[in-house]
Amino acid sequence: MNQSAPIIVKVVVDRPLPEAFDYLWDKETLRTIPRVGMLVEVPFGRTNLPGIVVEVTTYSHLNESKLKKVLQIAPLNPIDSRLMELAYFASQYYVHGLGETILSAIPKWWRTASNWNKSLDYLNLKTKDATESKAKEKKLSLEELNGDQRQAIQILNGHKPGTFNTFLLNGVTGSGKTAVYLTFIEALLKQDPSGQVLIMLPEINLTPQLQRRIQEYFPQEILAVLHSGLTEKQRAIAWYRAMTGAARIVLGTRLSIMTPLPKLAAIVVDEENDSSFKQQEGMAYSARDLAVWRAKNEGLPIVLVSATPSSQTWHAVKEGRYQEIQLANRAGGFQMPNVELVVPDKSSRLITINPVMIRALEQNLHKGRQSLILINRRGMAPVLSCSSCDWLSECDHCSSYMVMHRQLGHFKTPMLCCHHCGMVKAIPQGCPRCGDVDLQPLGRGTQKVEDQLQTLFPQVTVLRVDADTARTSKKTEELFQKIHDGAAQIIVGTQMLAKGHDYQNIGLVCVLDADARLYTNDYMAPEHLFAQLVQVAGRAGRFSGEPTQILIETRYPDDPVYQYIKTFDLTGFMEYLMSTRQEAGLPPFSYQALVHAEAKQKKEVLMWLNHAKQFLQKTAHLQTGITVFDPVPKSIARLGGWERSQLLIESRHRAPLQALLNELEYYLRQQSVGRMSKVGKVRWSIERDPLFI
Repeated sequence: MNQSAPIIVKVVVDRPLPEAFDYLWDKETLRTIPRVGMLVEVPFGRTNLPGIVVEVTTYSHLNESKLKKVLQIAPLNPIDSRLMELAYFASQYYVHGLGETILSAIPKWWRTASNWNKSLDYLNLKTKDATESKAKEKKLSLEELNGDQRQAIQILNGHKPGTFNTFLLNGVTGSGKTAVYLTFIEALLKQDPSGQVLIMLPEINLTPQLQRRIQEYFPQEILAVLHSGLTEKQRAIAWYRAMTGAARIVLGTRLSIMTPLPKLAAIVVDEENDSSFKQQEGMAYSARDLAVWRAKNEGLPIVLVSATPSSQTWHAVKEGRYQEIQLANRAGGFQMPNVELVVPDKSSRLITINPVMIRALEQNLHKGRQSLILINRRGMAPVLSCSSCDWLSECDHCSSYMVMHRQLGHFKTPMLCCHHCGMVKAIPQGCPRCGDVDLQPLGRGTQKVEDQLQTLFPQVTVLRVDADTARTSKKTEELFQKIHDGAAQIIVGTQMLAKGHDYQNIGLVCVLDADARLYTNDYMAPEHLFAQLVQVAGRAGRFSGEPTQILIETRYPDDPVYQYIKTFDLTGFMEYLMSTRQEAGLPPFSYQALVHAEAKQKKEVLMWLNHAKQFLQKTAHLQTGITVFDPVPKSIARLGGWERSQLLIESRHRAPLQALLNELEYYLRQQSVGRMSKVGKVRWSIERDPLFI
């Protein structure tokens, strides 16, 4: 580099813009040489923004006099080149700005330049108090593990260090999958005294239980926990410990995949099939897929863990790209629950809980066992209605119904709430349309089920676990601790009850209205329902040899999902699923993308999408097996006053679809400011590999 030439750095910022911006680097002021990956503060428009240096050069297409200077540097090591490569890939694959991709993964505390002048002691970055554990997780010797577990550990430990391989640890619920991968991690950390391991979970409410278990298993190691439920300071500390290599074990939700880990030795993705690994807003990335890419790019083993592997993972196993490790039996020799399909009782509109389930609850209580009731609706009732004129409690701003709640937050009286936009209203005294005061709730939610259970079993403690009672991480942990302590005999809640929890004394599981998730316009609904049923069934009988039971309420007992769940036949169900998907040309036998658009008027958004479709149809890529469908409204067509529609693009091959999306994104950006169209004020985005259509 010419010593007399000015040093110019190209910097990306957290804005919906594809390009990097040129800035002058003043060595005398900044007192260091620039490096790619540095977090810096730069002037941008009328404000100052954090940014990442992506290139160091002496050339700019702008005159030097027009270039602004980098203001300051964060007291951090530059983001390493391998993570930068991951960010570049994610930005290109998911058609998103590079600056947004990188900077959104950095804790807000570190993105606030006013914090950079504070001493790092402000964060109390002491390693000695990083892991607090009064108890120790009992480490089972190989002799105490069953044959499946020992064989799984042998396969994982036999992996050649420094090479990429994707393992699917496929085990029935309660088979000891966590014990297997913790033993594997222990061996890795012993082999490499500076090595790090990333463990990813789909949801925050699963973190405290596994966090305690890891702390007890590795009391001498520093554990960094990363999820959105932390305070800014807590996340800043954990992220710093991870990026400096001080934390050897990192436990996090999907955003943790973009964490700098200089000595990363392996990745574990627990509950890999869970849809929460897919970001739904902003850059709609799959953290699981990025984890596989990162492992391959860095030459690492990655372990995908699940009792119900996703269709994409199952397909990869069958193609030989992933290596399957099976745990066919529950640890301790315990049995899976007996499954019974229960037809809904229509004899009375007042019946909330099926009489068959009530009898089973009584019998389970007599045995001193806990019962779990699953219903995927919170509130009292999904809708309020007028029997005189058929009025329904529709939301003013969304194409959905307002849900009736017995109480909601600080409201202690019955309220109506839209679960999509959050609007809250008082229950009307009479029908807004005809004035009839006889308004009736239709359907049932967790609050209504809770009320009937308390009426039926007044001497029993009933605990409700849903988004209303578990509003914070602390509240969530308190609720689950009550279950583990046996403080509640009947637990009713939504799907957050089903995932990953090691309940000690569940003898009965009842699933209400299972069909609500099956018959939708989403082709992935059967896969999601089967996984949920296996998960919730797996909460029963994990630590007891006594028979346990799961009752599933359905109007369609002959549906393949229910027939395969009766014997927990994962292989049979997945073969059926793959057959139907292949016949229909659906993923994983094809590749998809959605163009999302929303505007204040439905006509406006559909016209904009048709314009995008016309552009797509003019390209030559359509000759390579790409289909562009007509624009259609989304299932929730209006949300918060915005009319929403989507355009589906489907391809037999990945590469042509990527090329087409790149052209489309460039074309749309030319006509937009950020992601807002210059014409008609249409907001838009592009989503790769959508999970919900």
